Amino acid sequence: MMQTTRRQLLIALLGLPLVGCGYQLRGWQGVDAVSQAKMPFRQVLLSVMGTDGQLVAEFKRVLVGLGCQFVTDSSQAEIEIVLDETTQQTVMSAIGSYGEISARLYVMTQGIRIRRAGQDHWLVDTRLRRSREVDLSMSNYAGLGAERPLAISRESEEVVIDIRSRLVEAMTRLVQGLAPLSEPVRL
Repeated sequence: MMQTTRRQLLIALLGLPLVGCGYQLRGWQGVDAVSQAKMPFRQVLLSVMGTDGQLVAEFKRVLVGLGCQFVTDSSQAEIEIVLDETTQQTVMSAIGSYGEISARLYVMTQGIRIRRAGQDHWLVDTRLRRSREVDLSMSNYAGLGAERPLAISRESEEVVIDIRSRLVEAMTRLVQGLAPLSEPVRL
C-alpha cells in the first residue's frame, strides 16, 4: 500500500514539469475541441485536381468531424474548395565531411482555392508548403549496417505522413479562419 502511494507520487512529480510548461501531445486539442470548433459554413463542394489521395481523405475526415457535409451539386453548396496538384520534393540539404548526404529536406506543397458557391471571386487562392529536415548521419544509426537503406525508406514514409498531417492542419485552419457566410464579401 505504501509502495503504491510512493509510486503514484513519483509518477505525478515526474509529469509536473511537462504540465507546468504547457506541453501538449502533438495533435491533441482537448476533449471538446470538435464540438467547440466553429465553421463558417456546413455544405461543401470539394474538387480535386492531381491532389494526393491520402491528403484528400484526411482533409475530408477532419471537415466531417467539424460538422461539414460534402455535396456533389454546386446549387446545394455554400462554399467550394478546390485542391490543386500536390507536389513533393526531396532535396539534399547537407553533405558530410566524406561527401555523403548527411541530411535531406522533404517538402510538400498543396494549392488550395476557396470561394462562395456560385461566385467567381476566390476568397483564398494560395499554395501551402510544409517541410521537414531529416538528419541521415551515420552517427545516429551506428551498427545498422545493411539495415540502413530499410531505415531510410521507413523514415521517408514517416516524414511524408507527418508533413501531410501538417498540411491538413494548415488547410483546416485556413478554412476555419474564413468570415461567416452571412457577412458581405469585401473585395
